[in-house]
Amino acid sequence: MDKNNRKQVIENMISIKTKINARNSENKEIENIAFYHDFEFKNTGLAVNNIYIVKMNNNIDKSSKKESKSHNLSSERILYEIYDANNKMIATVDEMGIIHFDEEYIETLKDVSEEYFNMLDLENEEFMLPEELSKEDLVLDEQELLEQEFEHKKGNIERNIGSKNINAYSEIATDQKPIFDNITNKQEIDPYTKATSTETIADMIPEIKQKGIVKIGVTYSDKVKGQNGRFCFVGIDKDGNIQTLESLQNTEGTTTGQTVISINSRDGSLVEEEQVAGLVRIKGRSRTNGEEELLSVKVGPYGTLEVDYVRADMSKNKDERYMSAPIQTKNMYPTTREVREFMDKYKNTDISEELERADEQLETENNTKLRNVDDIAGNDELSIDTVIVLENGEETTIRKEAQKAKVDPEDFLNRYNSRGGKTPDDKIESIQEEYIEEYGAPSHNKDNR
Repeated sequence: MDKNNRKQVIENMISIKTKINARNSENKEIENIAFYHDFEFKNTGLAVNNIYIVKMNNNIDKSSKKESKSHNLSSERILYEIYDANNKMIATVDEMGIIHFDEEYIETLKDVSEEYFNMLDLENEEFMLPEELSKEDLVLDEQELLEQEFEHKKGNIERNIGSKNINAYSEIATDQKPIFDNITNKQEIDPYTKATSTETIADMIPEIKQKGIVKIGVTYSDKVKGQNGRFCFVGIDKDGNIQTLESLQNTEGTTTGQTVISINSRDGSLVEEEQVAGLVRIKGRSRTNGEEELLSVKVGPYGTLEVDYVRADMSKNKDERYMSAPIQTKNMYPTTREVREFMDKYKNTDISEELERADEQLETENNTKLRNVDDIAGNDELSIDTVIVLENGEETTIRKEAQKAKVDPEDFLNRYNSRGGKTPDDKIESIQEEYIEEYGAPSHNKDNR
């Protein structure tokens, strides 16, 4: 694919993405958009040139999600939408892989040639993507689409203000003293709001107070002193001028795509593994126990830049060493006291055990909660098949304990999670005794037992 064709294909992808997002009131997330120069609908006789296939995850609601987990089914279902070179809908593909051709497209086929249309077998279609891409094909995932969308937006601005200015803004050449307000696709942080229960970002980075910085800016960057990643952090003074932050340094090697155990909610109700787009180390915050402190950047919905405070145990494997929590930004609410205390190195002095617990949870679950990761054993909220380690070293699950009592696992789970301040052994023992008092010995016959 030559440069001009690639540019046109990407512009069409951005247009299709914008169209889908504009009407997308459902929980559908675009995973990727593929362009195929030649595509054949198997078993139909229909071949189409220059089409776009959008792959989407359809996230089902919480009640369905809970049911799907109990049956070991995925809570994400794959859908496809197919468009022609003019961004008009050709067909959709449902969760069962069945193609539903658009009625207007069907009428177009008839208008082109009734004889050709009658030769087609559109009732026997089979949706299948090509196993390999040709040199004329192109697939962009969600992250790549966001980056291309930004480049497209930047190109439009460049045509209005000139290439010299846009390069200054995007590369943030600090000797040109650009004004931060002129930069597109940015994020702002108040360095004097609490990142943990005892410290602000300004407390962590003394340079901020020394330079009179009133805001921290985060933006895409190709070049900047002290940082060479795809994103950079800069200080902004009271006049809006940009200053470098020497205290923030890129980690060694690539900072793109690093896996982090992230508290992906302000109240700790969701903890999961994710990949961040940028990671910078806070200079002077290393400790003798091998722990380091960092800031991470990820691209959220609609291209919004999101920033997390990160603690790391550098002695662990690369994908198991980072724990992060959101920092309040211009469009992100502050975290709760529990989350800030968990991330506070003065109150939670060693985060290594929490990293281990999180890793164990995420090996069997897609996500967990902060209460299951912290060092307060009595507040854990489990799922039916989460492994519980008893005081004698034996392993069990809620399902196994429910089978012993011959009771409904969901009922056992609800009782377990509603009890605070006790060890797992105490909780299980008291619940088993409750069932004996209510139903007698486990040999009784009850519905669903």
